[in-house]
Amino acid sequence: MITDRPPVWMGEHALHALEQWMAKHAGAHQLYILGDENTLAQCLPELLARVPSLRGAGNIQVRAGERSKDLEVCRAIWLHLAEQHADRQAVLVNLGGGVITDLGGFVAATYKRGIRFIHVPTTVMGMVDAAIGGKAAIDLGGVKNLVGSFADPVATCIHPPFLRTLGKREVLNGIAEMIKHGLVLDADHWNQVRRAPLHDLQVLAPLIERSASIKAQVVGTDPRDQGLRKLLNFGHTIGHALEAFALESPQRTLLHGEAVAIGMVCATWLSWRTGSLDRDRMNAVEEHLMGLFPAFGFEASDHHRILELMRNDKKISGGEFRFTLLTGIGSAQVDVPINAVQVAEALEHYRLLLPDVHLRHHPQA
Repeated sequence: MITDRPPVWMGEHALHALEQWMAKHAGAHQLYILGDENTLAQCLPELLARVPSLRGAGNIQVRAGERSKDLEVCRAIWLHLAEQHADRQAVLVNLGGGVITDLGGFVAATYKRGIRFIHVPTTVMGMVDAAIGGKAAIDLGGVKNLVGSFADPVATCIHPPFLRTLGKREVLNGIAEMIKHGLVLDADHWNQVRRAPLHDLQVLAPLIERSASIKAQVVGTDPRDQGLRKLLNFGHTIGHALEAFALESPQRTLLHGEAVAIGMVCATWLSWRTGSLDRDRMNAVEEHLMGLFPAFGFEASDHHRILELMRNDKKISGGEFRFTLLTGIGSAQVDVPINAVQVAEALEHYRLLLPDVHLRHHPQA
């Protein structure tokens, strides 16, 4: 178990630790479990089998996917809690991936000025990133995580067997964040993740725990994004804009990790372009990311819209974009000023890496 507060329980004893906490602290208080149609069907039975204190909890279901991080969805959950006369001692257990932990954390942090909540992530993305760190947010006006707060869960409970419910694409979605952790902080972790057989849960489980540990340690040092935690923004400034860009058309599909992977390709190129990273390391990172994640096509004329979406990013200062860029494999620098022309060049660099001219000019359906 990571000793940083709030605790992160990991591995075979994680659900036992959750049961112990529930039995000791939840008592007769109102309990609710928030999930989507997938997690409530596939993960809830195992959760209830191992955590009997939750068997009387009320279930709250939302649609799977990023579109549930929406103000109207929050309103519906708040009203449901109010109708159930949920008081400030209620506990909300968020069972799902990054969407559920973001949404549930925000709902809990704002209902009656804050109720207790616990994250039980069921995806790689949730386990290594979204459920750790005390950030909760929803999207607004097509902008990713525009409205939110810093709000710590009581604990995060990481039970890797939940990952058996995932397909390859969902596993890769979280692998992107694991790659990021290695690139900015731990070269050995980068090497282990890129060589790991991604279909083998036994091999992945300790790497997932290592990534979760990296995230928790960084957050423990810098909980409010004032310094070291900015390293974790690598790939996200462009990635968040691309994710929002894809959501503008129902025909496009781009998961968070896939968008971050593109953002990392662009940020790695910018690292080389600004002189902080040598070409060989840039090529190694690009080759791995381009080989692992699906291509996402867009036109050069879309650069303007992507830049518009980036201007709503929280990492903009004085009209300039602030990037985290690599200085090597396992090291990075934060708050590097990058202008719009350089961003457009990085986006064009990614387009030129795509394997087919068709993909460069026609967005993925």
